[in-house]
Amino acid sequence: MLNNFLATIGLEIHCVINTKSKMFSNSRSEHNNKPNENICFTDLALPGTLPIVNKNAVEKGIALATVLNMQIDKNLFFDRKNYFYHDLPKGFQITQQFHPIGCNGHIKLDSGNIIRIERIHLEEDTAKEFTNNDKIHLDYNRAGMPLIEIVTKPDIHTAKEAIEFLTKLKRNLTFLDISNAKMEDGSLRVDVNISIAPVGLNKLGQRVEIKNLNSFANVAKAIDYEINRQTELILKNQEILFCTMRWDEQNNKTTFMRMKTTESQYNFIRETNIGDIYLSDEFINNVRRKLNKSPDKIKEELKQLKIKEELIEQLLNNFDLYKIFELVNSAIDDIALTISWVMVELISYLKSKNKQISDLLPNQIQLIIKLLKLLKSEEINGKQAKTIFPDMLDNLKEPSAIMKDKNLLQIKNEKVIEELLNKIIDKNLKMLDQYETREERVLKFYLGMLMAETKGQANPKISNNILIKIIKSRLKK
Repeated sequence: MLNNFLATIGLEIHCVINTKSKMFSNSRSEHNNKPNENICFTDLALPGTLPIVNKNAVEKGIALATVLNMQIDKNLFFDRKNYFYHDLPKGFQITQQFHPIGCNGHIKLDSGNIIRIERIHLEEDTAKEFTNNDKIHLDYNRAGMPLIEIVTKPDIHTAKEAIEFLTKLKRNLTFLDISNAKMEDGSLRVDVNISIAPVGLNKLGQRVEIKNLNSFANVAKAIDYEINRQTELILKNQEILFCTMRWDEQNNKTTFMRMKTTESQYNFIRETNIGDIYLSDEFINNVRRKLNKSPDKIKEELKQLKIKEELIEQLLNNFDLYKIFELVNSAIDDIALTISWVMVELISYLKSKNKQISDLLPNQIQLIIKLLKLLKSEEINGKQAKTIFPDMLDNLKEPSAIMKDKNLLQIKNEKVIEELLNKIIDKNLKMLDQYETREERVLKFYLGMLMAETKGQANPKISNNILIKIIKSRLKK
């Protein structure tokens, strides 16, 4: 019966902008410090305080509007969203109800479907509320932090489409340095609006909102659950309430929170304490000139490097990983080595230490570059590099110093290598007789003996060239 119904989904995404100060005050924009540490008179709405617009937040709003192909409103106006709640010290929230900074944008899915974006607007966050010993506590560090709200058109019909849209949006937010977009710390919060209607009916069903979903996995689960719940209600001829639900992660279901508030109940009015601001073409174009490369552009560049699709997706889903990948590859100019050591060895190392890619220090990245340069120039081999790698990162020690300490310096002296190879061949002359019929086997045998003799320190390339020269000289005799 589910095939007889069509789900219509719209998303509202709140994204914390990664500016140093808050949206309308000079307080530090950081909510993970001690409670109520990053606050000032303006954040607490004390009498006589006035809001001042954060220029950097506006620039990041323009950046997002640009990458989402939106029209930018050059008249930067703000409004008051009036409602009384203890996490809102002013009794209203400063937002952009009537003049959003961007409108009429879109993101194209891999299927070719276009998800239209109705608007993005700048606003301030509320305080964080938590309960302890049956008492409500408020942390105003978050109050006033800059937000961008992104509102889609109801163009999404499945959980899969919603996740793909959110994935592409998150890439734009992180790669353009607008937000870290981490759902786990509240920097990205998703509200889902869902309605169900019979296929062919040119009318949407009753909309239900699911509030503050905190992971992509929960977004998908909530959508699928709510589609099934509403479908069952329709089949039973029961009413679907115009309400706000929350996702019960313990029981994997949506539960009732409150009846939905309509826009008219917020009594929106113009924010008169912020004067008219006009965004000139020069200001907007200057922001656009400084933009990082978009994820779509980077994806095309990575494809041209013949990188596997799954590795490209891995890089695009982790901006910190991509930055290190790009830095290392630019320094050593060897895509194969970069993939092997950044996307395999480094990730494996971090996993063993229970760390994230963002935990790497700048000097650790430089040590990786130095090690890979030694490997590329064949100063060391792959086995030696794997021995050096964890020691180098654990102790912040130069790879060349570790090579010396562990006696890993390569033997490059051709006379020394030639003498050793001649001795090995003299002791294994029968193997030499097989060269013309089993060349690869013979070379591997003698080189293996040499590596055992030198404990892996003989330079492989030099050793191979000398070995071939010795064998050909002996066979001529």
